Amino acid sequence: MSITESVLSAVGPVRAGQLWQDMAPDMVDRERMLRVVSVGATHADCVVERDNRPGAAGRKARPLALRRFATSAFTLIEDVVDDADQIVYARFLAAMTSVQGGNPSPVEYATAALRVHKELAAEAAKGQD
Repeated sequence: MSITESVLSAVGPVRAGQLWQDMAPDMVDRERMLRVVSVGATHADCVVERDNRPGAAGRKARPLALRRFATSAFTLIEDVVDDADQIVYARFLAAMTSVQGGNPSPVEYATAALRVHKELAAEAAKGQD
């Protein structure tokens, strides 16, 4: 029941792996969190990842209409991260941690980040040739 095109919520596409908080008046106090496991043409299948009501966590929730994610009924708590984003993040993190000295300045961190940005831009340009 999975589709490749994404359906937009208030914050972007609804995708499998996202964690949403149910903001319904009776659910806010319970801190009910739903993990999207698959996205169909009109509905998302979710699992209750967290709920203060005993026995509710781990259960499959009824399919939720995708249009509800575009309202205040849900708040996105955790988005999914693509593998490509992880690789870019790791490169920037490595650049930040490689800055030497006991008290590095913001300029040194910015220089390291700019170096990685230029490397990524050069790699992207090579890929388009």
